[in-house]
Amino acid sequence: MKFGAHEVMEVSEILSEKLNMINHMALYEQEAQDEQLRSTIRRQMDAAIAAYDQMVAYTHDYSARQGMQPPYPQPNSSLERVKYGLRNPQPMAPQRTGRFDDNMISIALLTVHKASATFHIQRGLEVTDPSLRTMFLNGAITCYNQAYEIFLLMNQQGTYQVPTIHDHTAKTMLHSFLPMNNQSLMAEEGMSAAQMQGMQGMQGAMQGMQGMQAGAPSQGQRMQGQGAQAGMYASGANGAGAGNQALQTPHMNGHYMNQ
Repeated sequence: MKFGAHEVMEVSEILSEKLNMINHMALYEQEAQDEQLRSTIRRQMDAAIAAYDQMVAYTHDYSARQGMQPPYPQPNSSLERVKYGLRNPQPMAPQRTGRFDDNMISIALLTVHKASATFHIQRGLEVTDPSLRTMFLNGAITCYNQAYEIFLLMNQQGTYQVPTIHDHTAKTMLHSFLPMNNQSLMAEEGMSAAQMQGMQGMQGAMQGMQGMQAGAPSQGQRMQGQGAQAGMYASGANGAGAGNQALQTPHMNGHYMNQ
């Protein structure tokens, strides 16, 4: 049985974290009042115990890699199930009562699952044994899905509310990124080449104005300013609200731009 020095340390750390998480989940199960929350904790704790036992068994005997435990499944959900927007969220403050209520327990579980998902990936990157790497990856997926399960429960109960951003602002930011072959997307969205050039030209104008503050504009800066002026007429008033966002696509020409 051979293990690298790094993976011995990382496995030791993740097993310690799993042990601590199981102990906390056992405490939360006793303290929780909501039956749905208690059953969720019990289900997640059973998965955590199985993953812990499997990793411990494998570090004692390589034959334990047989029958690798699959990751915790993603909870059944749909976009319509998630409640968006703030609905008079309740204020929170630390307490020194020494007791956990259901909201405290849910927040603690969500936090530990998010942290554990990150730890599994970070630590698993240092592991060389293929079976151990699979266990780390499955552990990350498990925590990823368990965190979402807790979020859905909190969201339905109104204790985890999702703030929203204005639809126009979101689209302006996200639609500034285009695929490498963007001609079909431009056609679908009714965006002409002049409009695209104009949006890129406005970005060049901003760079040119910055250069003018430092000295006389160069010929390239003057050309950028002219392109921006032409682009403003082509693009019209579509930039209201979130401003004019330059379209971005990956480049494979081997050269870096100031952007």
